Amino acid sequence: MDKRNSLYAIYKFDFHKSPQQSIQTAADGIDGAKYVKFAQTCFASLFDKNSIDKLAKKNKKGEIITLLPNDVLAKADDIFLWRVNNSQFKDWWKRSGKDPKGFDTYEKDEIESNPYCYVLIDNRPGVGLMAIEKSSAWGSNPDQLRDVILENFNRMMGELFDLEMRIEARMNPKDIWEFMHERIYEHNDYVRKVSFSFQNPKKINKSKGMEINSAHLKAMLKTVEISDALKGFFTMEFDKNSNGKISQANKDMAEMVKLCSENGYDISITFKEFKTYRINDYVRAYYPLTFEVLHNFSIGTRDFDNMTGLETWFNLINEQTKNYLNESEVPTRRNKARK
Repeated sequence: MDKRNSLYAIYKFDFHKSPQQSIQTAADGIDGAKYVKFAQTCFASLFDKNSIDKLAKKNKKGEIITLLPNDVLAKADDIFLWRVNNSQFKDWWKRSGKDPKGFDTYEKDEIESNPYCYVLIDNRPGVGLMAIEKSSAWGSNPDQLRDVILENFNRMMGELFDLEMRIEARMNPKDIWEFMHERIYEHNDYVRKVSFSFQNPKKINKSKGMEINSAHLKAMLKTVEISDALKGFFTMEFDKNSNGKISQANKDMAEMVKLCSENGYDISITFKEFKTYRINDYVRAYYPLTFEVLHNFSIGTRDFDNMTGLETWFNLINEQTKNYLNESEVPTRRNKARK
């Protein structure tokens, strides 16, 4: 395990009876409805060995193209540290000889690499959280790995226990100011850029307009009017020392946020760690984790309360995301005026 810090996407998982019973469970007389209460114990049994079945990776046609090895690096108190490999092929050109004129010739070959990604699972009763590393091994898109392991877990859980699993991203429904405050003060992140997009006041429905009190904002809107433009854009860039200026106490910024939110205009905020948040987005929960916590968990280190650092980390996430939504619960954008 190399030394690094990473962001982890947070998912919630649960279980229910399979909608279609497998041939194997039907033959064995297994009824998933009887296993639902013990589903987390059934799930934990998949990790009893150092690794679970190799994960099948499929192409767009649903055909298996390779089997991915994995390792259960450590487990304690129903928490698992799991490493999943990917399989990637890259083109490279090697010299194959010379042509009749004496010039070098080359032929294309493929080289396979097996980058890996950490998956952290909190399978404690009543918790059911999974954290998937935002890793280049899976295109920095944790959902890619989520989909692979979900399909494989469902195959195994279905064949053994007539159960089906759901793994859904945890989504943050906070408004723009709450979200900025959380990223800055709870996640030690900072804003790098704020961009506003607003329409020409002469070209919008007057009933949607709002009274503008800021002289700076009036000047920007007037410039857009005089230019007869359809829209105007205003972007500000910041560094980590500017956090105190980005709040509702900044009256010009607060009025710009209000103008855009009430009229359905776009606001995007780019953070150092979280990247880009857009107004009214239900954003995914990402939490940082140091390699030291993973290393200490893998060697069995505990604190004075007999807790592992990974357990403490999951406890914090469980508390901070208790009001979050699951992916399937997220409604369409709340601002109907947005196009």
